Amino acid sequence: MEWLSDKGDRVQGKRAAEDYLMMQTVASVIDADLIAFQEVDGPEPLSKVLDPLKYDFYFSDRVKRYKRSRGSNQFTGWAVKKGVEVIDHKDYQPLGLPTFLSGGDLRYGAYIEVLRENEPSLHLLSIHLKSGCFEKAVRRNNSCKKLDRQIEALAIWINAKHKLGQEFIIAGDFNHYLNERNEWAWKQLLDQTEPNSLINLSASTPAKCKARKFNYRTKRWEHVVYQKLIDHIIASPGAIDKQFPPEAKQYKYSYHAVATYRLSDHCPVIVDL
Repeated sequence: MEWLSDKGDRVQGKRAAEDYLMMQTVASVIDADLIAFQEVDGPEPLSKVLDPLKYDFYFSDRVKRYKRSRGSNQFTGWAVKKGVEVIDHKDYQPLGLPTFLSGGDLRYGAYIEVLRENEPSLHLLSIHLKSGCFEKAVRRNNSCKKLDRQIEALAIWINAKHKLGQEFIIAGDFNHYLNERNEWAWKQLLDQTEPNSLINLSASTPAKCKARKFNYRTKRWEHVVYQKLIDHIIASPGAIDKQFPPEAKQYKYSYHAVATYRLSDHCPVIVDL
């Protein structure tokens, strides 16, 4: 949700009441049961977009670690419609690339389990991977090297779920063009996981996200159209209908909404299971 925060320290996060109202409108039109969110500073700003009387919020455990932070943070998490039974698991911390001295500075995977009647539980991971490596080769820069390690950590989580016979969905900002012909991250994820254990539900999703982006060099907002997808939804085969596999779609903001309101530099990606 691009620096969804009310601390006022980020130009992208400075939103007026009418901006929040438009974000509420988008959320109500989509009317999702499960929302994997990224870049949210805490429950208070999220409550300005999603009705807390309608949704329960499950934030990354990092929200406790940075509770007294004066600056805005980018937390992952889930918003789940009330009435849906959920187990809130500990974050998948290896995505933060921890060391012996720290828990890691990158974002953790927010992990919940949704219980369903007469069907297996769904294990859900909301992620936000390292930025700066949208399509470059691993050897080219430090961001790609970190993303490479995160892909390896993601493969370990997927393999564990596969061995346990648990169905899963991973959704969020991969910060990489997984659908491009010469990309490496999706290929690597497939190579490091069990055969036929993974489906990219957004593999054929057309991208044409109209947005405004702040240019730090010129100190101005620019209108952009993103024609490649970095937000993806991937799943285990047992989590979806095999006869009629669902395909994710992108919710596109109108030109008027982008020009008038401070929304986000990402367009929501949606799938009906």
